[in-house]
Amino acid sequence: MKWFYRLLIIVTLTTAPVFATASETILVLGDSLSAAFGIEKEQGWVSLLQQRLNKNGYSHKVTNASISGETTAGGLARFKPLLERHQPTIVIIELGANDGLRGQSLRIMQQNIQKIIQKTRQQQGKVLLVGMQLPANYGLAYTSQFHRIYQKLSQQNDIPLVPFLMQGLEDNAKHFLPDRLHPTAAAQPILLSNIWKELEPLLKQRE
Repeated sequence: MKWFYRLLIIVTLTTAPVFATASETILVLGDSLSAAFGIEKEQGWVSLLQQRLNKNGYSHKVTNASISGETTAGGLARFKPLLERHQPTIVIIELGANDGLRGQSLRIMQQNIQKIIQKTRQQQGKVLLVGMQLPANYGLAYTSQFHRIYQKLSQQNDIPLVPFLMQGLEDNAKHFLPDRLHPTAAAQPILLSNIWKELEPLLKQRE
């Protein structure tokens, strides 16, 4: 009968269920502010996010699909293949600044972001929306409407919102490159802190 018990053990081991341990993916869809423009890639807030996830025991893999100069139209055009390839569980949308700086249609900007949100949800993914602001010289009406778009999208879709990615940065050489638009390496931890406040609850929801 020993052969029977040995066979039983083999069958049990080979037919036991196997549970997948693959890490979940966080996809960052952004522009130069997320692409580490003007600094080393490893110094950018997206790379720092991966480090913080690892430090805090999260197994998520961060994929940075950000491109300098990207608009909401460009992000939307690139999004479907990115979604299919990476199958992210969380998408961080950091787009719109270039639409605003170029004076493009805010209605179309809102529609583009809405489509990205919808495509993410169709794949059962969660969304973190990152808000931006424009310089005052673009006019009060335009800048106010621009800022409200993020609030509307957050409320209508019931998704978390980072009110302003660069909240807390001081207007000095320490925090901005000579162009006065892009944050320095020293400012990146502040950007990450703004993101983390809204991202961490999403991470805990998935545990």
